[in-house]
Amino acid sequence: MNKSAYLAAMEITPWKLRDTKVRPYQVVWDVDDMSSADEPLIDTVLGLIGISKDDCEFNTEPHKGKPIVWDLRRHRVRPRVAWLVSDPLAELLTRSEAKRALWGQICQWREQQLTA
Repeated sequence: MNKSAYLAAMEITPWKLRDTKVRPYQVVWDVDDMSSADEPLIDTVLGLIGISKDDCEFNTEPHKGKPIVWDLRRHRVRPRVAWLVSDPLAELLTRSEAKRALWGQICQWREQQLTA
């Protein structure tokens, strides 16, 4: 009998290598937004601040030791340490005021980077 067929018959999943890529940044958002990770707006906003989506961990709670580059949570907690703070993704996609506020933060952040 084939080894992989034998393991499949016993409902044993094949071994997979763990993703060991170090992601130095965090994006924090609500649980209901987790399904929208492939939204092009995320890539665009992160690209505007010079960060690749592959360099970010997407979490519902912040973890110490990694800077939060974007906080998309509905209820934010203090201290606010994120580079960008916006409405949740669903609201960004539907409300122009939310996009405008985020764009203002991106412009301010980029301006600070140029003068630093």
